[in-house]
Amino acid sequence: MAYENLLKSVEESALEKERELQKNAKKQADAIRFAAKEQAEKIQELTIKEAETSAAIERNKQLFLAKGAIKEQALKSREKVFEAAFEAAGQQLSRLRQDDTYPAVFRRLAEETASAMGETPFVVHIDPRDLDLCKNTLAVLKISCEIRADLECMGGLVASSPDGHITISNTIESRLERVREHKRLEIYAVLAGG
Repeated sequence: MAYENLLKSVEESALEKERELQKNAKKQADAIRFAAKEQAEKIQELTIKEAETSAAIERNKQLFLAKGAIKEQALKSREKVFEAAFEAAGQQLSRLRQDDTYPAVFRRLAEETASAMGETPFVVHIDPRDLDLCKNTLAVLKISCEIRADLECMGGLVASSPDGHITISNTIESRLERVREHKRLEIYAVLAGG
């Protein structure tokens, strides 16, 4: 019986040990599951944050590109309006020679040009259509210089030193171009609503 008691005692001890091992295994398994669940939640949160950040970056990129495209289109539109305005001005000025005010305009252009040339001898270059007007205007202004009808322009004149090193252009086209460049920023500001 002692042997049976010993066997029974060993068996009970083994069962107790088994229960204790199962209990510990269950605790460890629960702890592992809990840690895995926490880690999975952290990974999920991190993944969501990364996705949100990525989406925000992509949204900002698309907004930036869209704003850039809008600005570019607005600039092109302003440039078209600007060019159209100067094209219309050029068309109106191309008819200036037929206007009654043209002789006075030509005289003022000739006075400015002669004043800019100073005492230096110079040659006046004009459109052949202005030859008589130029001769009369220079005679009235008492300006003596060589006249060359070698330009094609809407009106006005160009003065140059005899050697061609100094040139002053006072044609309608050159004046329009100077106004275009000088007023470009101002006109763009108006076109932009500023």
